This record gives sequence, C-alpha cells and structure tokens, in this order.
Amino acid sequence: MKEFIYDGSFEGLLTCFFYTYSEKDSLHITRTQLYTPNLLFEPISITTELDKFERVYSSIQTKLSYSVLKNIYYLYLSEWDNCDLLALKYLKLCYQYGTSINLAKHNDIIVSVDNLVRKVSHECHRFTGFVRFSEIGPLCFYAQIEPDHHILPLLEQHFTSRFSDQNFIIHDLKRKTALIYDQSSSYLKTLTEQENTLLGSYQINDNFELLFKAFYDSVTIPERANPRLQKNFVPTRYWKHLTEMSTL
Repeated sequence: MKEFIYDGSFEGLLTCFFYTYSEKDSLHITRTQLYTPNLLFEPISITTELDKFERVYSSIQTKLSYSVLKNIYYLYLSEWDNCDLLALKYLKLCYQYGTSINLAKHNDIIVSVDNLVRKVSHECHRFTGFVRFSEIGPLCFYAQIEPDHHILPLLEQHFTSRFSDQNFIIHDLKRKTALIYDQSSSYLKTLTEQENTLLGSYQINDNFELLFKAFYDSVTIPERANPRLQKNFVPTRYWKHLTEMSTL
C-alpha cells in the first residue's frame, strides 16, 4: 500500500490530491509531522507545487462549487484521524456524481464529512466568544486558546475586523501557532519550540482581568447556579483559558 506524505499545509494537501486522484488501489495520506515509518506501506513524499495546488483549487471551485471547496478546507482543519483521506474520497464522489451527492445523507462518506464540518464550524463560532484577551502593553493584547481543531485561520477575519484598532496575538498552544495582527495586516506564524514556550509563559499583570473576575463574581446568583446547563454552553475543556472560570 502506498503512503503519500505531504508537508501539512493546505497547498500541500491539494498538491497531494493532484497526484493521488487517479490511484485505484488503497492508499494513505499522512502529514510529515505525523509520519511513522511502516514496513507495510511504501512511502511517497509529495513536494508542494503551487501550480498543482492552483489547478486543483480552481477545478474544485469552477467544476464543483465553493461549498465543496469549503468542506474540504474544514476537513483539513479538523485534524481528525484520516481526515485527509476522507477529503480525497469526498472529492472523488463529488466529481463522479456532482454536487448533488451532498444530499445523499445515507452515504457514509457524506455523513462523516457533514459531522466533521459541523464540529469545526461550531467550535469556530464558540471561540468568537471564548477568546479572553489580556493587555500586555498599550493597545496590545494577548490570548491563549487550545481548541480541538485548527480554527485560527477561521478566526482571523472575525478578530481583525472586531479589533481593527488594536494589536493582538492569539496563541494556539496546542499547535504552536499564533495569529498576529498589527492594526494593518495579520498573519499566522508557526512557532519554534522555544518561541512557543516563551510566549506561553508570558507573565500577565492585567488589572482589567482582576476587575472582570470581580464583576463576574458579583453578578453571580448562587441560588440560580446550573452547572449542567453551564457545561452544555461552555464545555469544561475550555475553562482553562476563560478569565471568569479561574479563581481570584
């Protein structure tokens, strides 16, 4: 069995699709950082080629639809096991039957795609309200997150529009990645191990954070506490980086 290995970028994934689409036998698609040598698989390294990426990207958008392209991108961002291979199978279905295949809710591939896309979209929506900034300098703010999926690229437009007059960093500790905005442009930066450690250990002395905690405690009505409902809206795995959930 062949195992196609790419650099982990979306451009690399679509380049990989270019070379694997015509494969008839079973195969695996693996990101470089997750690759483990296996005697049962024949490793094939795929180098990202922007011309191949653009051909596949353009083909999906023009011959299929933007919705299909978006689903593939969300599958890529999900980072779940075999999500890249699922994206390839999904793409083949769409080319074979047309975009109407998305209506086939009994199809196992379509069901899996719908579930993963919904999870990524839902978590992205949650984090538009779950990010808590702390001031680390004049008009300069910093926040830490650890989402289940790689949603930083999806959060970029929301936060750059909402805080366009401020400088900020949203730091994904889990993926060692940061979204950086300087009031004029934004970009995603993959951090080195040292950069990730230094940024993650930044000591924050934010009086506004203390004030927010005090306000939250003051408006809380103990008799009306509903932990079960609270956990439905704000799962406990997100509490670590929520100011109001930490103690004064």
